[in-house]
Amino acid sequence: MNITIKFSILVVFISVLFLSGCATSRSIIEVSLPASGEVSKSNGKEIFINSVTDQRGFEVKPREPSTPSLDPDEKQGDDIQLRAIARKRNGYGMGLGDILLPEGKTVESLMNSVVRQAFIEIGFNVLSKKEQITENTIVVDVQINKLWSWMNPGFWAITLSTEISTDVTTKYKESTDKKTISVKASDNFQTGVEGNWLEVMQSALKAYITEFKIKLK
Repeated sequence: MNITIKFSILVVFISVLFLSGCATSRSIIEVSLPASGEVSKSNGKEIFINSVTDQRGFEVKPREPSTPSLDPDEKQGDDIQLRAIARKRNGYGMGLGDILLPEGKTVESLMNSVVRQAFIEIGFNVLSKKEQITENTIVVDVQINKLWSWMNPGFWAITLSTEISTDVTTKYKESTDKKTISVKASDNFQTGVEGNWLEVMQSALKAYITEFKIKLK
């Protein structure tokens, strides 16, 4: 048996190992918020989250797994894209099924909750209704440029990664400020089971909240 054949057998074996316990078709994952951190004393300021918009760019056949894409064999549409958070791959790096949030949940609603939690933890009073806005309210708009998880195959382990990047614009009276918040979390696993995807996603969300609190405090 020559080296090429041995290598091919090894790759197939590794692919089977990594994908065991992980469906290759579309999956649904419920992503909860990270455990709340220490809440600071009220700073006397109030904010209103005016909008959280998904501006991610999707490609049909991206060159890099970190670029959002959907499984072409599954249902497509804007409603699906708003729920998409990851794409599975085999041991050769070929795209498989995508991973979506449950129906009724979107990356916009997820990040709205994340931003809300971050503001509360640094002492802001977060208004729930637009009618509550006063001249002293800070109005916030969030643009989601990246929120994606992907897999990179390896010989003895796979690497799961999640990257989040947003532009956060705050408006207070006549003043406007914009900050970009970007984080990435990665870890090595033996398989791509749901719990491993969730673990790296949670790590990224936690890192995002930490970075958000530093920049928006």
